[in-house]
Amino acid sequence: MPDLRGLGDSARPAHGYDSATMSDDIAELMTHLGHQTYAVIGEDWGAVIGYQLAARHRDHTTHLVFAEALLPGFGFEDHTALTAHNVSSGMHLWHLGFYFQPDVPEMLIAGHERELITYMIKNERSHPDTATPDAIEEYVRCYTMPGGVRAMLAIYRAMLTDAQQNQQAAQEKLDIPVLALGGAAFIGQRNEEQARFIAHNVTGHVFDAGHDLAEEVPAEMADAVLPFLATPE
Repeated sequence: MPDLRGLGDSARPAHGYDSATMSDDIAELMTHLGHQTYAVIGEDWGAVIGYQLAARHRDHTTHLVFAEALLPGFGFEDHTALTAHNVSSGMHLWHLGFYFQPDVPEMLIAGHERELITYMIKNERSHPDTATPDAIEEYVRCYTMPGGVRAMLAIYRAMLTDAQQNQQAAQEKLDIPVLALGGAAFIGQRNEEQARFIAHNVTGHVFDAGHDLAEEVPAEMADAVLPFLATPE
């Protein structure tokens, strides 16, 4: 499982945080490692990048697991609006507008990375105790390194470009199997609805969980993913 550009221990260049460029990073890595074909599992922004990887490198991608993500260009932006529906459904993505502003988020987050990370991770889960102290420490370690917050914000600030890329790619739907996974307390059934914009062969499943399926319900997710990966292309 590679660290995406700007995240974890990967390099933090000045540019290239749109999902198409980041998907090309992964394709180049897989070629370097000697893998000609591969299945892609992505959660949250990893799913958005996973879609671009499947769309841009069709001959190499066999399956796509699209977990807990909304696609820019296909209604994702609607959830940034302050509406009664968004607030009551738990899908008011207030932080996107905040992160999009230049300089101010960097100024306010600096020195408070732990507080922000802890709040965001625990608030988006049905099982907040699955955000273990060791996991929180790893997030804090990465985001407090030089360029850590800048790179994270750059991913959000590329969303208008991502929307254009997704709309362009979706003009030719994926013909590989796609498994759309959601958490009932967060994106839920919307994952399957999103996946049907971009692919012909979509199966959906919703778990009793929030936003971080792989950490909240790892056994249940594995039970859904492993048979899916064994299906014919």
